[in-house]
Amino acid sequence: MLLTGKRQKCEGFLLLEIMISVLILSIGVVSVLSSFAGLIRATELSKSYFKAGLLLEEKLLEFYNSDIEEGISRGEFSDFDNRFSWDLDVVKSEDGFCKEVSLKVLWREKDKEKDLSVLTYI
Repeated sequence: MLLTGKRQKCEGFLLLEIMISVLILSIGVVSVLSSFAGLIRATELSKSYFKAGLLLEEKLLEFYNSDIEEGISRGEFSDFDNRFSWDLDVVKSEDGFCKEVSLKVLWREKDKEKDLSVLTYI
C-alpha cells in the first residue's frame, strides 16, 4: 500500500500491487503444476519398469523349468498389447555343466527404447 502523506489513511491497494501479487501467485502455481507433471512421468516410468521386472521373472521361470537350447531367440508378450518384447541369448558355459542365459525385456517409452536385463546361469 502506498502512503503519500502522514495523515492520509490507507484506503486500498494500487493496481500495480495487485498485479505483482497475481504474478507471484501465478509463478508459484506454475512451478507446483510442473512438479506434478514430472511426478506423473516418473510414476509411469516406474510402472513400466515394474511390469518389465515381472515379465522378466516370469520368462526366467519358464526357461528354468524347461530345457533351453543354445542360441538367440526373440518374442513378444501378447498380454501387454505387444508393447513388451524379450531377447534371449543362451551360451554353454566354459565348464560345460551349465548354460549362461542373458534375458532382456524391451519396450518403448515416449519414443525411446528401454530395457531391463539379467544374466544368470541355469
